[in-house]
Amino acid sequence: MSRLPRLSAAALAAVLAAGCGPKEVAPKVEAPRPVRTMVVQPQVTAVALQLPGEVRPRIESRLGFRVGGKLSQRSVSVGDRVIPGQVLARLDPTDLAPALLAQQAQVVAARTDRDLARVELERLRSLRAQNYISQALLDRQQAGFDAAEARLGAAEAQQQQARNAVDFQVLKADAAGVVTAVEAEVGQVVSAGQAVIRVAQTGEREILVNLPESALRLAREAREWAVVVPALGYRTLPARLRELAPISDPASRTYAARLTLSGETEGVALGMTAVVQVLRAAEPAFVLPLSALQSTDGQVRVWKLDAAGTTVSPVEVKTAGLLDDAVRIVGGLQPGDRIVTAGANLLRAGQSVRVLDEGPAVPAAAPAVAQGGAAR
Repeated sequence: MSRLPRLSAAALAAVLAAGCGPKEVAPKVEAPRPVRTMVVQPQVTAVALQLPGEVRPRIESRLGFRVGGKLSQRSVSVGDRVIPGQVLARLDPTDLAPALLAQQAQVVAARTDRDLARVELERLRSLRAQNYISQALLDRQQAGFDAAEARLGAAEAQQQQARNAVDFQVLKADAAGVVTAVEAEVGQVVSAGQAVIRVAQTGEREILVNLPESALRLAREAREWAVVVPALGYRTLPARLRELAPISDPASRTYAARLTLSGETEGVALGMTAVVQVLRAAEPAFVLPLSALQSTDGQVRVWKLDAAGTTVSPVEVKTAGLLDDAVRIVGGLQPGDRIVTAGANLLRAGQSVRVLDEGPAVPAAAPAVAQGGAAR
């Protein structure tokens, strides 16, 4: 074999070896991730409590007879207004009339016995003065007279009791008010103390509201309450907490509270639906939407853009309660920081981002309200 063919084979092998070697791969460039952001500024928000309520009277009495009997007359109906002393209902008088007549007869008999004992006592005193009888006989007659007088007093007291029982067969209103319920009808036999007519006094109006356990502390600390009655065009009325139940209702596990209304309460009718609100000023904080938060390993953080607005870095923050769809931040941020509000769950430290149209900020003017409980 000649030298030329050998050189050609060696050159061909070198070319093939060079073509089969590893190729250099260019690094892949990741496109900036689109995010929405907002510039944070401190806001003075309000922790709010908003619950449904009902207009109730301050005093609502269940009136009944002091004696039992058959209801023979009812003079009022639901919705009627009553005045003090007005007759509401009557019982059949035939039940107690004989008892009164019997007591009157007892009084007459006891008075007759007393008068007879007095005449006999005066006669014996005259005889004793002439020394015709002993002192012991006079003392026995004096004791008999005293006993007869005591029996007369007892009979008169029983007569008055029987007369009162007859008077108690007439049910009268104790104060001005409006009839809210009728719990017995004519012909029904009622017992002593059984409720027959329910009357709500036309005085102070109150709001009954049931507070959840989480709202007790806020309710006790609140100084100002506001009540909105939708039926009156959402007019706001001031109120104050008058009463808070010390124990919860066993069925609903809520605490009954009563608020006394003030201001212009004309048109507020019993039974109307109301909305109870209580606001308490809070410390300045940054309000962010919930989508801006990211929690990892128990640490709550947000993503902050750098000064150029091209990369993000995580910042641990301290929260101070949830509002409707936002969160209050009281630590970790500075005024003017630009925070990611959408797309935060897909970011990593140092990642390049592309800012879209700036998202809407949480309004600072309207107080955030926690429906059905206190803001945490």
